[in-house]
Amino acid sequence: MTSATDRSPAPAAPPPESSPGKGGKLVTTLRASVWTLAGFGGSQALRFVGNLILTRLLFPEVFGLAALVSIFIQGLWMFSDVGTGPAIIQSPHGDDARFLDTCWTIQSVRGVLLWLVSCAIAIPVAHFYGQPLLAQLIPVAGLNAVMNGLEATSMHTSVRHLRMKPVITVELVTQAVNITSIILLALAYRAGHGANDPRVVWAVVGGNLLGNLAKLVLTHTYLEHIRHRFVFDRHWLQFQFRFGRWITLSTILTFLAGQSDRLLFGKLIPIQTLGVYNIGATLAVMPTQALEALGSRVLFPTYSRMVGQAGFGAVFARVRFPLLLGGAAIVSGMLASGPHLVRVLYDSRYWEAGWILQYLSVAAWFQILESSNGAALLAMGHTHWKAGIGAAKFASLVVLVPLGFHLAGFRGALVGLVLSDLVKYVTSSIGVASHGLRALRVDAGLTVAMAAVSWVALFAGNAMAAGTDRNLGPFAVAAAVVIGGWGPAILWYLRLERERRAQAG
Repeated sequence: MTSATDRSPAPAAPPPESSPGKGGKLVTTLRASVWTLAGFGGSQALRFVGNLILTRLLFPEVFGLAALVSIFIQGLWMFSDVGTGPAIIQSPHGDDARFLDTCWTIQSVRGVLLWLVSCAIAIPVAHFYGQPLLAQLIPVAGLNAVMNGLEATSMHTSVRHLRMKPVITVELVTQAVNITSIILLALAYRAGHGANDPRVVWAVVGGNLLGNLAKLVLTHTYLEHIRHRFVFDRHWLQFQFRFGRWITLSTILTFLAGQSDRLLFGKLIPIQTLGVYNIGATLAVMPTQALEALGSRVLFPTYSRMVGQAGFGAVFARVRFPLLLGGAAIVSGMLASGPHLVRVLYDSRYWEAGWILQYLSVAAWFQILESSNGAALLAMGHTHWKAGIGAAKFASLVVLVPLGFHLAGFRGALVGLVLSDLVKYVTSSIGVASHGLRALRVDAGLTVAMAAVSWVALFAGNAMAAGTDRNLGPFAVAAAVVIGGWGPAILWYLRLERERRAQAG
């Protein structure tokens, strides 16, 4: 736990640990990247193990119901986002105590209002999807918004100064509490009501509440201790809403672009199929979430400090390349070995998630490419471009997914989803190119390489699978081809970086 923070206004300049020379900045960025990736890996490992356990305790309908509840609660939170987190990270006044209190007040009031809205929409949503249980689930799950709003701003100030270790610790503890609570509640509910009662979904809602409660406590106790009080400072309110007006629109569009698939599929396909789709989506978003974590917690703060300096374009290219290289390797693995992995890990009720994962992996690749572009645009203050990127994805998704479903059923809808992510990436590429940042040639080269490695690995895995009902062998063969395909490129890059650091002294 760090020492208490004095309530007097802090200086605008970052503390010494985040204000070194160029070499020190790169070292700090690298350290923050390592912690972010380590934390993400730990979080995903916990989530993955918990998911495997829950698929044996629950059944697909429960996952479908939980997905719908999560979408609407997340949607309410994102629809009202005024960008307090990015403002704290980017603003030179991000350490000012009165500014932080004003941001905390805004998010606290917002959390209560969102809970009231969740109560109001619960019955109409339940009626629309034909799931009466949603009328009870959504208001209770809406309490998460209240707890999220009361979290201390210390999460954002820690990210601002690239102090990632305590942030990662809080998130891992939160994830552990969340998953453990869901499993224990599910076991208890099954013992009293049986394994096939859809009301076991309450275990998921209850576990999420306990996880968020743990996070709320930790942000006020474990992280940098900021004693918040309710403050409505007119100057900082105006500043925040000026900064956040495009953030709000961008976040709304980001939510619609990212979650409209589940909203549409919840109406187009059975709730059981939605639960299976959610399993595939959970696996597919892992690399995307890793890049988004690096983008928001490492790239965005780093870019924000270097915008306007000479050589920003070179820094943009150098920092994003290793992220894309790693992302390409992971996506190749999911494309080639995903279906075999699903059959190894899950029982037959969830095997359909395997081919779904392949479609979503292609979409994940375009999301990875776009995420680094978006971090640069946001750091440069071009929040209107972020809104435009989200609008392009949403507009194409609501047209292409229903059209694909009409033409070719669920598979056609997934093709429409992939194409909508391609549209989103192309829009972001136009955005960075219009501000002098070049990325298209590297992106095209990595895309071709990713497709080639994936095809060879998929062919090898399928050849191994022919004539056998075992899946571990084909998975291992496909994974080995992917490693063999990308290993030399990753080793080349690591050697190049060592030479660069040696030349820089």
